[in-house]
Amino acid sequence: MGCYLVKTAVLLATYNGSKHLPALLDSLLAQTDPEFTVLLQDDGSEDDTVALLTGLCAKDPRFSFGTEQGQHLGPAGNFLSLIRQTDADYTLLCDQDDLWENDKIAVLKEAMKEMETEYGADTPLLVHSDCSLISEEGDPVGNSFFRHQGWDPNAVTLPPLLVQNNVTGCTLIMNAPLLSLIASHARAKDLFMHDWFIALTAASFGKIRFVSSALTRYRQHAGNAIGASAQPLLKRGLAALGKRREAKRRILLTYTHTKVFNRIYREELPEEAQGIVDAYLATQHMRKLPRILAVRRLGCVMQSPVTRLGQFLFG
Repeated sequence: MGCYLVKTAVLLATYNGSKHLPALLDSLLAQTDPEFTVLLQDDGSEDDTVALLTGLCAKDPRFSFGTEQGQHLGPAGNFLSLIRQTDADYTLLCDQDDLWENDKIAVLKEAMKEMETEYGADTPLLVHSDCSLISEEGDPVGNSFFRHQGWDPNAVTLPPLLVQNNVTGCTLIMNAPLLSLIASHARAKDLFMHDWFIALTAASFGKIRFVSSALTRYRQHAGNAIGASAQPLLKRGLAALGKRREAKRRILLTYTHTKVFNRIYREELPEEAQGIVDAYLATQHMRKLPRILAVRRLGCVMQSPVTRLGQFLFG
């Protein structure tokens, strides 16, 4: 199956996005690999978003609406609804206000094809990339989201991802086996964010690969569900070290999220993944020093020096 012959779907969830949506749509139309469809679903916009999308659907048969239009599902719920409506070989998630580099789909499809050759097309696989940062007006403000966040590009396995997600939904592509797992198990009411759940599923049942190219221009503005802080990493980290209660809540979230993930998959987790999940959850009730040592042995450590320090001080 050639890289340009696979059935590829882009899932675009929108809500009151008319300000930046035209630029995003232009970047989709400019992709060097045109062999994809776009499944659109608006979440009840009150601006011109639906009119813009309706006009595009009338002109380009690759674009069509999902079946749960206007249901007010929320960001995660809207994406999960779209995921359950596609049977594509490869699936990408798309935010309404970003810009895609012209070769994004081609690069991600090629990386996915390489992974399927290495691990088998029946293995749940995920590829994600870096992204650059732009202001609300579209001006460059950072050339690497990973460097801005202090994330480790080698953190592609379950232990580090249990405590800190580095897979941003708008940068990923997943194959059909991973899509099937997400479609059959994920429910928005159970999840903190859908991309973290997707990352944990891929790390537990299959493999993740990181592409260092910045293939998305990630727009930063007040409406971001999850975005990049405007402060430098060191300044953010030092400020966080002074917020003991907030740091403890962040660490508690990792245990809560892991419990939810474990409950969703119940007895289906592969043995190795189940062992890691059980071992991490067991650390929550240890005394502090044994807990710190156990977390380190498991590799369930956060990804920058400052966040790791906070984890061991307050965890």
